[in-house]
Amino acid sequence: MDAYIVTLRILHILGGVFWVGSALLFFFFIEPTVKATGPSGGEVMGHLVGKRKMPIVITISATITILAGVLLYWERSNGFDLDWVGTGAGLAFTIGGVAAIVAWALGLIVVAPSVKRMGVLGGAVQGAGGPPSESQAAELHRLDARLKRVGVLDTVLLILAVLTMAVARYL
Repeated sequence: MDAYIVTLRILHILGGVFWVGSALLFFFFIEPTVKATGPSGGEVMGHLVGKRKMPIVITISATITILAGVLLYWERSNGFDLDWVGTGAGLAFTIGGVAAIVAWALGLIVVAPSVKRMGVLGGAVQGAGGPPSESQAAELHRLDARLKRVGVLDTVLLILAVLTMAVARYL
């Protein structure tokens, strides 16, 4: 077996499992819990973002997944051969790849900066020892609404990517 392909598949699958799992955990559990627990939730978010570097780790994992996926796609499609792309497997891998790339781009452009900003604001609120100021509360609400909108889209895209990748070989 080709060590290059095996290595790419391992990076792609492990990176993807971590990325998708982290995204689902964040959007379904961490973000709602942080919101529901008020100032202590802000402290947790500040720790996840500031100390644990959660957005950076997820971004690195997603980037490795995308890069390995593009290289695997290149190999499987014989250099983006349109005849292969038109097959059932080719279409499924293409749809899944595009969905993952869009989710990755949204993560870079919207999710990671919003989470980072929420962590900074949560830390500032926690450091002040009281409730957020009116402007802090308004910004936290705006960021929360943005994350919810993009989180739903990202979740759908990532699930689509996982499902198409899982079944592509059988089409």
